[in-house]
Order: sequence, then structure tokens, then C-alpha cells
Amino acid sequence: MTGDLQSTLVELLGNEKRFQQLTEEDRAEFGVPELCRLDPPGTSDPAAQKKRRCWLEWRGAPYRASRHSEYLFRIPGDLEKPAPRILISAVLDPGVDINAYLEGLDKKRRYQLQGRKPRNMGYTTAPIFHPRDHAAAIHAIIHSSRERQGRVIAPMFDKRPADYDFPEYDTCADPSYRDICTGVFAPDGTLAAYILGKRVGDHVQYDEIMGHVEHLANDVMYLLHFAFLQQCLEQECIPRCLNYGPWYSGRNPYSAGSGLNFWKRKTRFRPAYLITASS
Repeated sequence: MTGDLQSTLVELLGNEKRFQQLTEEDRAEFGVPELCRLDPPGTSDPAAQKKRRCWLEWRGAPYRASRHSEYLFRIPGDLEKPAPRILISAVLDPGVDINAYLEGLDKKRRYQLQGRKPRNMGYTTAPIFHPRDHAAAIHAIIHSSRERQGRVIAPMFDKRPADYDFPEYDTCADPSYRDICTGVFAPDGTLAAYILGKRVGDHVQYDEIMGHVEHLANDVMYLLHFAFLQQCLEQECIPRCLNYGPWYSGRNPYSAGSGLNFWKRKTRFRPAYLITASS
């Protein structure tokens, strides 16, 4: 990134009409959101090419949606013309190994984030290579509660059949575009929680992350998150931007101590603006 471009972006970041701003509480803790530069590599794989086009068109989102704001700022185009307001994203760089993620944490926090409690209870983890193979179990998890984070289940999940084929998770030949999915399994072998991660280059969007309500008290979501990080670090091309949607979300979006916002902070996500120069 050239010096002129960097200074132009820094000047723009304070424009509330173009970039969502941190609350005063978060500004005191994090300063300003990071600039996360994402330029997905070119590819000869047709499936990966399609994912790349959609990612750019949908501005970093895993699927097309009608919204007033977006996640991805595209340069130079968005510098030259009015662009959608850019949301602050919740991102995490897994580092070079799992110890880098755990570094600086006290013993109690390490115990929780590593999922020691559910592991000691007999829960296990494994990659999910084809979500359709677990469609019925995923359906059961989704419908184990009528609400998630204080809201009713979104229609796109609520109305999805138990035999859904997950066609958007067809395997890409290019490892930089291969989706990353992880499951936590109860002692009896049933799926207790899962993450479906949509990948485009360094960017992995948490497309779906849910746990069965009967297992949530056993800290399965921490185990799921930790296993997902480990799986990301085992990839042929390690992603550098794990993106759990917007920084502010849930029923009380600007409360740092409640619901999903608290969980993101506890698992070491940080606020960032996503930018790209790809076309």
C-alpha cells in the first residue's frame, strides 16, 4: 500500500458516513479498528473463480443479502465514488501455531479456551469435509432452540430441510479457496456443535456456527472454536483473517459484556475494517 493511499484511507476512516465507528468504551480499549488488507489470489479453478467473483460482488459476505452497509471497502473504486457504509468486522489472525493464540493468557482462560472441560467429559472434534453428510444433525442443532442470541432463528435456517444438500460447499481444487468446517461430537457420537467456514484467500467467514442447546452448558462452543483454529493452522495455505461477522451484533449490539459481543472479545477477536484492491 503506497503512502498516499495509506494517508487517504486514514483520513477517510473517521468519516462516520462511510465507516462505522467504535464506541467510546471500545476506542479506549482497542484504539482504532485495524486495516485488514485482503487480496484473494488469482486461480485457474472454475469453482474458486466463482467464489472470488461473489466475494467481491457481495463485499466480503458469504452470500448475497439486502443491507444498507457492507463489510468490504474496495480500492481504488470506493475512493472515487460514493460507496456503501463499511461495518467494523470481528477478525482473528490464528498466528503461526496454536501457542501464539494462547500466549499471554492465564491458566484459567487457557483451560476454558482449549475446551478442556468438554474434552474431559468425552467430547471429541473432527473436520467436516461435506456438510451434507451431517445435514440431519445440523438440522437438529438448529431446531434445538427457537432463539439464538436473543433472536428467533433466521428464516434461511429455520425453513431449510433436514436433507439439505449444502451445494455451496462443493470442494474447490485450489487450497486457498477450500472451505474449512469443524464439528464437536458428544460422547455418544452425535454432532453437538459445528462451524461452517467459507474461504476466499486469506479470508474465512464464519458462515454458520451453532451448538445444540443441550450441550451449550458444557462449553462445547469454546472447544469448537479451538478445534477450528487448529484446523485452520493445518491447512496447506493458512488463512490470516478469520471473520466472525460484524463487531457489533446480537440483541444488545453495543454492549461489550453481553451475548455474542462478550464471546468474541473473550476468544480474542479484534475490530477491523476489511479492504481490498482486487477487481
